[in-house]
Amino acid sequence: MKNNNANKNAPALARGLKVLELLAEEESELSLKSIAERLSIPTPSLWRILGVLRENGYLLFDEDKKTYRLGFKFLYLGNIFMSRMGFRSQARGYLKKLMELTGETAELSARVKDQLILIEQVEGPEAVRLFSRIGSAYPYFHATAPGKVYLAHMTGEKLKRVMDRMGLPRITEHTIADFQSLEKELKAVRKNGYAFDKQEMRMGVVRISAPVYDKRGKVVACLGVAAPSFRITARNRENIGKWSKKLAQKLSKELQAKNGADWLV
Repeated sequence: MKNNNANKNAPALARGLKVLELLAEEESELSLKSIAERLSIPTPSLWRILGVLRENGYLLFDEDKKTYRLGFKFLYLGNIFMSRMGFRSQARGYLKKLMELTGETAELSARVKDQLILIEQVEGPEAVRLFSRIGSAYPYFHATAPGKVYLAHMTGEKLKRVMDRMGLPRITEHTIADFQSLEKELKAVRKNGYAFDKQEMRMGVVRISAPVYDKRGKVVACLGVAAPSFRITARNRENIGKWSKKLAQKLSKELQAKNGADWLV
């Protein structure tokens, strides 16, 4: 969620972040005029912001086309971020095993502060398969399987506070949009040891996730699959949930033995 107070206290920084987000989402480079029009930032202010971002390596400027694109600084920061997730390499073997068992794309996501981020995946072999960019975020916890895993591990009082803050927007016609129904769903997650997202974030997409725990019993990641809804039946959904849970438990034991992943939470 956006922090309006932070935007008011540091407007230039907030605008700079909007510029970076816009350029990250765009496939093509953008001119100063295009950026100003899309973000409604006054040209003089935008010129100063772009200058600072260029000087620090966050943007590259094409002198011939007079356009901007993201700089290589993000590769450097991304490599640092990913290198600190030492358990990604440990998890990859489990992801590959889950992909082989299910034939679907296996995913590893983790909560970094208040965001749920996809940090690793192994694509399935099917011609029609799901792919997401590493580093992409799940915007709503209540509408996706990994998010439900984290919510299921919150106490009733904390869960209520969190959902009051985040809200329960209806993303698709299948999204759970009331607190009582969500509580019922989370109770099933705790009982089964894995969560489902049945086209709740995106039509045609099903996700199934199980929790990975650290040595203190806290959830530090979610292991599971993402698949087209037409390939997921009630029966294989349960099987995938059980396979995800079993492999997540094995990864948890390995992490606990190596005292890993504490920095995430």
